[in-house]
Amino acid sequence: MLSHKFSKLPSGLQIIRVSMPGVESVTVLALCNTGSRYETPTEQGIAHFFEHIVFKGTKNYPDAQILAATIDEIGADFNAFTSKEYTGYYVKSASKHIEKSLDVVSDMLLRPLIRAEDIEREKSVIFEEINMYQDTPMNLVGTLFEKMIFDGSGLSHDVLGSKETISAIKRTHFMKFLEKWYSPGNMVLVIAGDAKLIESEKTLDLVKKYFGKEHAERTPGRVDTHALVTKEIRFSKSKLHIEYKKTEQAHLVLGWPGLDRKDERRYTLTLLGTVLGDNMSSRLFTEVREKRGLCYYVRTDVDYYHNTGIFGASAGVDPTRIEEAIKVIIDEFTYIANGQRPITSEELKKAKDYINGTMVLGLEDSRSVAQFFGLKQVLSDEISSPSEVLEKINKVTLKEVNDLATQLVVAGEARLAVIGPYKSEKKFIKLIK
Repeated sequence: MLSHKFSKLPSGLQIIRVSMPGVESVTVLALCNTGSRYETPTEQGIAHFFEHIVFKGTKNYPDAQILAATIDEIGADFNAFTSKEYTGYYVKSASKHIEKSLDVVSDMLLRPLIRAEDIEREKSVIFEEINMYQDTPMNLVGTLFEKMIFDGSGLSHDVLGSKETISAIKRTHFMKFLEKWYSPGNMVLVIAGDAKLIESEKTLDLVKKYFGKEHAERTPGRVDTHALVTKEIRFSKSKLHIEYKKTEQAHLVLGWPGLDRKDERRYTLTLLGTVLGDNMSSRLFTEVREKRGLCYYVRTDVDYYHNTGIFGASAGVDPTRIEEAIKVIIDEFTYIANGQRPITSEELKKAKDYINGTMVLGLEDSRSVAQFFGLKQVLSDEISSPSEVLEKINKVTLKEVNDLATQLVVAGEARLAVIGPYKSEKKFIKLIK
């Protein structure tokens, strides 16, 4: 399906090259083994803030306009993203511009200018980003849910941080952050796309040129983030969070403790989630939207972290019928778990076919391919090809899927977060007991 080569520079930088026959584009993606869960309480939001700052100027591209113009001139796409356990920076361009892409990505991560005036100016931008999410209940409800269930751990706070913590961040904080987390040994570089280009040793020579010598004085080696989070995270005792907001649509997240990232049952959980709510023929979509007209969107949520996970669902529903919607959603999970309506062999086959099809479609894009290979390496220290993943998916049995539902969907263990025009918790408490 896709072939790849793995190598490692003396600096510790891990390199994955993924060949995609017939593709004339290339994505250069640098993934850093850091995220918001490793931030101190006084620096919450710094991982995401750093992502903004590297776009403000580097040694070779000294301001944001020059950096953006450089990418625009070659018709490329570049951006970055920060999550709780990883951060990524990429440039996707026509194959002939790979050297420019490598130059830009390496300069952003190894030679950012980090000027005090840029930091102060960008704080206002991040404040507006925080405001945007606060005004988007569909997104905010998930943040509130994780804040509740992970209370007391680094997973509980928003990736964006708060206005208070962002206000307090100074250049000295960024320099310490850069030194600790952005050494080449704590990064994975993925180059995916044009097969002729990827397979050429000249490409590896370019990587060595742009990532090999600079900043060798930074602390070498990978930060052992697994050691930082060795203790299993259990959900907090709080089971309900209601956020009053006068809205035309109520938003909810419902969930149970799931699986961590290393758990081999995650392939089984992928299929369970697909049957329940990953597409328009799923049980949740059929029962909640099609049969009852209770919502516009409803879907399953499966999230994995190093030492914990979430299995549940989210939905945007009619505020006047939210109790009915929650009951129907819980029933669909419970019917599988208690054997009242177990998953059938036909449903399992359809779920496997769906995953096989969507994976093939998703991996037609070089950026998606780069993320697929890179995230597994940066998070789990392993490379799994799409064919290997699909093989494990296709081996899952009907008994394994139904048994896992029984193990995860436990009565009294559900947590619920809701945003909508509600001030009382009473009617919600009784639904999740």
